[in-house]
Amino acid sequence: MDTKRLEAFIKVVDLGSMTSAAKVLNVAQPALSQHIASLEADFKSKLLHRSARGVKPTEAGQILYRYAKSIQRQIEEARRSILDNKPELTGNVTIGLAPLSSAALLATPLLLQVRQRYPGIVLHIYDSSGIMLSEMMLKGSMDMAVLYGDRPVTGLDYKPLMREPFYLVAPRSMYGDQVPSEEVSAGEVAQFDLLLPYRESFLRQAVERVCAEAGLRPRIVAEIHSQSTLSSAIAAGIGAAVLPMSIAKELPNLDELSVRRINAQSASQQMSLCISDNIALSDAAFAVYKILLEIIAKDWGPYDCATGPNAIAAAISTAVRDGVDDEP
Repeated sequence: MDTKRLEAFIKVVDLGSMTSAAKVLNVAQPALSQHIASLEADFKSKLLHRSARGVKPTEAGQILYRYAKSIQRQIEEARRSILDNKPELTGNVTIGLAPLSSAALLATPLLLQVRQRYPGIVLHIYDSSGIMLSEMMLKGSMDMAVLYGDRPVTGLDYKPLMREPFYLVAPRSMYGDQVPSEEVSAGEVAQFDLLLPYRESFLRQAVERVCAEAGLRPRIVAEIHSQSTLSSAIAAGIGAAVLPMSIAKELPNLDELSVRRINAQSASQQMSLCISDNIALSDAAFAVYKILLEIIAKDWGPYDCATGPNAIAAAISTAVRDGVDDEP
């Protein structure tokens, strides 16, 4: 099969437009349409839905898109390996880390370890909502992600790592002369002016469920997705935030803050390692996957969580069993 047809198909899906894809690829639109028609003939399936609003892949098109992206990455890695003419692993590996979570703290040690052990591997790290990371995984444009959630998704495999509890983080000035208790109820959380991430965030959804348990709605004064902006807003006394302890400890003015565990059934989220169950990891991605599991086992092992360390150890064992015992 001519890989140029697959590249053309990928570009059409990414841009959602035949006209835009033709311009980017610098080909005539009839020629691009012929590429798509040829693919549809090969696979004996309609691959694209065309409408006045643009182009979207059919169910068959979504399947082809995932495999085409995998093929595209492997070709790029082969080209890079040949041009570099080096024996060590090379390639691009894309990973998603849920923002405002313990996963976000994995980025620096992962970059350091990969740089030290596999300098030919280039990491692409994304921090976005769990929904967007899952969508990128399904499209085949991301190799792995550490995110909140454990719900089965067709085409994705979730390996539970630990359950992360949430805390209310507020300036001590908000309490006046009162000495706050170590825990806070759902009803009390709803009384604070809150700084929360976007509605698509699993953390935001958890806070809304916590307040709903008390028959209330959260009083949201701003939506903030950036950790640095959130830190500045809390320091300025604009509002309180809900965060895991790992992120709360990273705030620069921690001594001026009150960090209280939320005593509510919904005040925690399962954190999982997500990979595709349809497309095998490349050698470079598998090497990064093993390093990631090693870092998680080292950094998250002490958590007082019944499923945490055991699940991580099991994931490492599975990774080694399904791959190779020695580093690629």
